[in-house]
Amino acid sequence: MPGDLDSTAVALVAVTATGVQLALRIRDRLPAAEVYVPVRHRFALAYGAHGFSRLKQVFPELWGRYRKIVCIMATGIVVRLSAPLIAGKREDPAVVVVDERGRFVISLLSGHLGGANRLARQVAAVVGGEAVITTASDVEGRPALDLIARDLGLTPENPALLARLERAVLEDEPIRVVDPYQLLRPALSGLEQVLWLDPPPMESGPCCEPAEPVAAGIWVSERAAPTSGDWLLLRPANLVVGVGCNRGTEAAEILQLIIQVLNTQGFSPLSIRNLASIDLKADESGLLEAAEKLQVPIEFFPREAIATVAVPNPSATVAIHAGVPSVCEATALVSARGPNLLIPKHKSRNATVAVALADWTSSASAPAPATI
Repeated sequence: MPGDLDSTAVALVAVTATGVQLALRIRDRLPAAEVYVPVRHRFALAYGAHGFSRLKQVFPELWGRYRKIVCIMATGIVVRLSAPLIAGKREDPAVVVVDERGRFVISLLSGHLGGANRLARQVAAVVGGEAVITTASDVEGRPALDLIARDLGLTPENPALLARLERAVLEDEPIRVVDPYQLLRPALSGLEQVLWLDPPPMESGPCCEPAEPVAAGIWVSERAAPTSGDWLLLRPANLVVGVGCNRGTEAAEILQLIIQVLNTQGFSPLSIRNLASIDLKADESGLLEAAEKLQVPIEFFPREAIATVAVPNPSATVAIHAGVPSVCEATALVSARGPNLLIPKHKSRNATVAVALADWTSSASAPAPATI
């Protein structure tokens, strides 16, 4: 039995002889599928199925190892097995239930983010059955905000509001949207209830209110949103944080400086795409740990890649020790592949940080970095 979490494989679980035969049939048409059956079905074991003694024992193991589970059995059994394991739609695997004859394929759990709706349709196509999808947005043919955000790489800062905004989409409630990068327009352009608002200029505060109040709003930006109203905050990964530090600087100091600078300047830490620094710091444990705790990659650039980058705050001291006039500002700009330095150099006792806005359209314009 596999031991590591697999985001692509599918666990097919069956208990009766008829269900086992159907599971083997599905496996032959579904990439990366594994079949799990009671050990008494020796014919299935001979065809590569994994045997188990008790379904109640094996199901929690499969829950922790697979992101997709197809159960060929009664829905009630799967509900009782799943109930103690459910944590949330962002954590739970996709669970699909199929009757033994393959007539109905039910998307039971994690229909959107987990992919159960898509998986149900795939299995239904294999067995010639009917996919049963009960997710409201699918039934009504409306866009699903959670899927849109995921596919666009947008991180919800307040995911609890997703359900509120999805309800607004379904019930034709007016929705205000601030989307300076026009990421949502292709998906939401067909909704007449959407009020598209111009974002405030970069140098102004986070003020953006329509002439008439609208209850629900979507804010797609790395910047702080208005404090009034319910705004679903969708954060694009478009900030590059350049970091310079003294040898032996602890991760806690680097992290504190990054978060403090972003919050003070009105930017969300969830929009950090990556950290950047000079390759002399590629073995700096505090810097590597900071990137790990932020769950972002870090790029390191050689001196020749950043030596001639024009920055607002060059340093003679940095030039003496690092051989370049700037580390944090220069590496932020080079890694961002653009000229937009949003936040110039800020210092703590042992570290410096600067923040640049990533240019999404010219990712190949900068020298190739080393990525950790």
